[in-house]
Amino acid sequence: MSTHTQDPPLRHQDAYAVVVTETVDDIEQLNELLHSNLPVLLVRDLDQARRLMDGEPPTGSGTDTPRPARLRVGRLEIRPEEQRALWRDAPLELTAQEIGLLGCLAGHGGSVASYRELVQDVWGASCGVDTTVIHSAVRRLRRKLEKAGVDVEIASVRGHGLRIAYGGQQTSVN
Repeated sequence: MSTHTQDPPLRHQDAYAVVVTETVDDIEQLNELLHSNLPVLLVRDLDQARRLMDGEPPTGSGTDTPRPARLRVGRLEIRPEEQRALWRDAPLELTAQEIGLLGCLAGHGGSVASYRELVQDVWGASCGVDTTVIHSAVRRLRRKLEKAGVDVEIASVRGHGLRIAYGGQQTSVN
């Protein structure tokens, strides 16, 4: 029987681990190996890690295409860069995640945004976010929109993703 003495956990105020992986399971295994409580930054690839370390903002879906400044679904206006959403020019009380969801859906112009696209765009990950997380977030968003009297529909397209519409009309980008 071999005896293994564990090294003390790393305890440096500014320390963190950067993990290039596509699964959360890999992070858990790494934490066990390190025997630490280091903050962990999950990235999809080395290019993303380099961009983050250089202080560049995340690209979301992995493309360098800039997002439009304003998106409209009927009288709902989404301003992703400002982290704001307005209904009939009045600001809505939404979280950054909820605004991200609206922005992603509105950016698809009424067509379906796949679950994979939603995860990449809203959560900034290629995986590790289950569809139940998406559905929970959408349920909370629907409740807030309904409470505010916002007349838009976020529809689930079974097995594919979500889409947004206002009175059957398509969205527009300004």
